[in-house]
Amino acid sequence: MDELYETAELLPEVSRHDVYAHQDELDEWERVPYRDSLWTDDGRATGVVSSNEDFYNVIQYGDVLETVGDAIDRHGVVPSGEVSLSPTAHRMSADINFDGATVYANRDDPIDLGLHVKSGHSGFHGLKYDVGAERQVCSNGMTAFVSELGFDQTHGEPFQPGLAYNAVDAIVESPAEIEHRLAEAQNQELMNQDEALLVLMETGIGRFLENPVPDLLNALYDEIEDPENPTLWETYNAGTRALTHYTQDVPEYNLSDGFENVSQLLEDGTNSIPEPERLGQRAVKNRSRTIIENSGEPYWEGETESLRELMEKHEIQA
Repeated sequence: MDELYETAELLPEVSRHDVYAHQDELDEWERVPYRDSLWTDDGRATGVVSSNEDFYNVIQYGDVLETVGDAIDRHGVVPSGEVSLSPTAHRMSADINFDGATVYANRDDPIDLGLHVKSGHSGFHGLKYDVGAERQVCSNGMTAFVSELGFDQTHGEPFQPGLAYNAVDAIVESPAEIEHRLAEAQNQELMNQDEALLVLMETGIGRFLENPVPDLLNALYDEIEDPENPTLWETYNAGTRALTHYTQDVPEYNLSDGFENVSQLLEDGTNSIPEPERLGQRAVKNRSRTIIENSGEPYWEGETESLRELMEKHEIQA
């Protein structure tokens, strides 16, 4: 806990400053009255935002992390984790594990719970708190897979400390709900492994991987027990395995977006498990349009034939 508070103090403070525009022909500078620049106390330009505080309030990273610490301390939980900051300080992410807060996808699959926090100063990022977790068996990260346990605010409002307390309370007090979500995902199946790969590519996580298709195929091989009946849980785990183990030189504050992308396999935005048939049908339809109708490059040899079989199963017209 002491280290968490020390880290909060080390995070840069941000303040508002004027923005000026330069006209080359007249060699004149003029202040832009409706914009402010944001600068860290160690001299980094981190964003340009509205000068009207009704539209943009500066939310200090240190205040966020300190408040999360206070919320955790109320539960007597020992935290551990890390904070990631972009070079210009325009994005911050924190993964904080709660010692002893463990749920089980099954008897042999323990998952340590915690909190994932994201914030930014660029003018495009708000403040988000999501359930975070890590599978003990393979150290896969997990983020934002239960929407009801997530809280967020925009910079249009001053910092709301109560949301941090709500987020920590929700995670510490909801292990049964989380285990129920994981159990549901193990009872929902996609058509086959080819469809599972297409669904993963549809989430957009390929942009975080150096070799998206081979990396995801390797991850699917490690996670899927029956290639003819992959579950949403296995497919989700393949996505998180690829992001956890097959990424290079991708900073945590960017990688957190990838974990949120793949979370759509466990969360449809209404605090429910998505229907695997809908996920598969959408992925197959979009991919068939790209490769069959627009002559796109196949992901693997024989993909066109596999797509036609999946289109027939989903009753998609070519």
